[in-house]
Amino acid sequence: MSGAFGWTVKRGLLKLRWPGLLGLALLLFALAFLALGVLPVRARLAALEAERGQLSARLGSRGPGTEPATQGSQLANFYGFFPGAQALPELLRAIQRAAETHGLRLDKGEYRLSQEGNFPLARYLVTLPLRGGYSEVRGFVNDVLDTVPAAALEDMTLKRQAIGDSRVEARVRFVLFLGVQ
Repeated sequence: MSGAFGWTVKRGLLKLRWPGLLGLALLLFALAFLALGVLPVRARLAALEAERGQLSARLGSRGPGTEPATQGSQLANFYGFFPGAQALPELLRAIQRAAETHGLRLDKGEYRLSQEGNFPLARYLVTLPLRGGYSEVRGFVNDVLDTVPAAALEDMTLKRQAIGDSRVEARVRFVLFLGVQ
């Protein structure tokens, strides 16, 4: 008996001809694409939707029933992001932990607070001399910028005594932006 879809039955055995084999290969490809392509993307989409829900719960509802944000409220939200002066000890501890993580010692440093008029942010300048490998100094700077969102790298100077020297002398200056109440 011969079927129209490329298969035949002989004595209870199913034998596929080339159209049947092609159909079976396409079916297997579709199942593999579903398992390896579509399902992981759906899982990632579900995770992102859950994260969006958490963020909108933290930030407050922005649905059709709420008023659009005014320029003043957006500016207030922006300035509200920055920590106050009371958070300064914890920010400095985070810088110290980043240095210890990368095997650098912070023996001394220069610290200076500056504020311009009635600008709502104060600048706390932290200048640190460091000595270590280039990768350790770079890792330290990256960690500070990752863990202290109110920090900005203002200046970084690197010196090497000799071409073959693996250690560098660095001077790193961060600015910590602090909200003024």
